[in-house]
Amino acid sequence: MSRRFTHIFNSLVGIMLLTEGGIYIFMMNKDDTFHLRSIIVTLLLLMAWGMSYRKQLSNENSTAWLTVTLIIMIPMILPWLFFI
Repeated sequence: MSRRFTHIFNSLVGIMLLTEGGIYIFMMNKDDTFHLRSIIVTLLLLMAWGMSYRKQLSNENSTAWLTVTLIIMIPMILPWLFFI
């Protein structure tokens, strides 16, 4: 797998994580309540994505870590399926 694909794919995943996290944090903020659960889940997903991205760049088995990134994307994709 090329480094160019790794950087482009992981950049897109990072942008999607930040966008979706921001949407959930601000959409769940009804009646001026602090929605801590959305913030925690967003931070956990960002940390898992960051570790996976670092392993993809430093490890010789980057395809396995790409699979981990795809698994990290599952909680990000599932909520949108319910809106369709």
